[in-house]
Amino acid sequence: MSPMRIGRDERRFCILLCALAATNCTSDLNGAEKPELTRLFPAGGQLGTVVEVEATGKFPAWPMQVWCDTDSIQFSTEEKSGKLKATIGANAMPGLHWLRLYHSTGATAVRPFFVSGTKEQIESEPNNRLVEANAIDSIPRFVHGVLSKRGDADLFSVLLADGQKLVATVDAEQLLRSPMDANLQVLDSNGFVLAENLDRFGLDPCIEWIAPRDGKYLIRVFGFPAIPDQTIALGGGDTWIYRLRLQADAEPLVPFWSLLGYKMKSLDPGQATSRDTALAIELPVGVTGKIDQIGQHRFLRFQAKSGQHLRLQLQAREFGSNLDGTLAILDLQGKQLSTQDDVGNDRDPDLKWKAPADGEYIIDIHDFHKSGGQDFGFELTVSVQEPDFKLSIPNDLIQTTVGKETEIEVKVDRELEFAGEIAVSLVGAPDGIDCPVIRSIHGTDTAKKVTLRVKCSVPFQGPVRVSATAVEHAEQSRFATTENEKPTWLSSVAE
Repeated sequence: MSPMRIGRDERRFCILLCALAATNCTSDLNGAEKPELTRLFPAGGQLGTVVEVEATGKFPAWPMQVWCDTDSIQFSTEEKSGKLKATIGANAMPGLHWLRLYHSTGATAVRPFFVSGTKEQIESEPNNRLVEANAIDSIPRFVHGVLSKRGDADLFSVLLADGQKLVATVDAEQLLRSPMDANLQVLDSNGFVLAENLDRFGLDPCIEWIAPRDGKYLIRVFGFPAIPDQTIALGGGDTWIYRLRLQADAEPLVPFWSLLGYKMKSLDPGQATSRDTALAIELPVGVTGKIDQIGQHRFLRFQAKSGQHLRLQLQAREFGSNLDGTLAILDLQGKQLSTQDDVGNDRDPDLKWKAPADGEYIIDIHDFHKSGGQDFGFELTVSVQEPDFKLSIPNDLIQTTVGKETEIEVKVDRELEFAGEIAVSLVGAPDGIDCPVIRSIHGTDTAKKVTLRVKCSVPFQGPVRVSATAVEHAEQSRFATTENEKPTWLSSVAE
């Protein structure tokens, strides 16, 4: 067979294809210059320890610089790309922190890093089968794991005594922003399911369970996509990270109203279960209690003035309660004036109400399904609302190029028809970053949205904030929020 001959036109066409391919490759390379951080593992560590952390993503240059939202956690880079070392100070604040990698050509998205005061360990594969379960030698213990591929399920074993309480919680979607709807099970040594939970804290499960006898028990973690897709199989992937908390008792809850100087009330069992026995409260107030019997209602009585705006926030599911809370405001004759159950996908009500006249009113708290029990606790805050404003921006990472102008759209939410003029600005940027202050004026196109225009004459990588101040009331100053309260970052790169 003779070799294939290529004519002149065909050769020209091949050269053109190669040139286009080279152009595309160059474009891809240029696009890849911006770093990308898709995962940190483990995504946290214990107070006072040094933790080796693997950063997964695209890092055109290494080492990179590391930014964390607290100085009490120091990150250093190792020689190998993607390898970090976290030195967690004993004085670090337990809870969720944010980390970002950056260098002169850009910055990554922020990723969560969780700090605890409990011993921690890392999952070891394989551990899908009963005989492969990772041993947990004592509790309390936190375990970092990842459902690395579709169909993955992780097993852990623990020895429990007769009557010993086990509280098992999976932190994934809520705290670590993992794209999984986790499922949690407790099994006996033969693999029979003894307890199971899917959604306790949002999409994250929690089981409180008492061992019926001495022995070895298994904890199994698996999951489905947090955003449902067309598959019905177990999910998995590199970003499906989680933290399994194994404790002897549930962590105490700190009501947020106790931190705000609110008066504190606590309902005893059997107290205020009818309108006639409603508990008198003075606003603002925080009330904690339980719907501890099936079909039970709890009642509170308060004074309000005509035109007064009130906000009633009931927290239950957010703290792991089984209560599907419902709030209602009644007059003294029992007529319902306002009610609320769910707020979108949030099953905790947040009721805003305007008093129609001076007088006394009653708050009715109950379960939507008329259920009740020891796991049906709640925390209610009742506050008086004044005209105010809030700001938000769509992205926490503001990316621009030196010499070019970039727009930042700022949403202005005027609560209770706040009519004041608001000055919006960018703070925290150094000299060489120009961003004129812009005004949001009630009754104009800028009342609900303004656009900041940023122009950088120098490269810059660092945290910034979008700030707003009421022109006539300087004490009313706010920072713009982002999705999940992520810290805002300005990335200005050379062209």
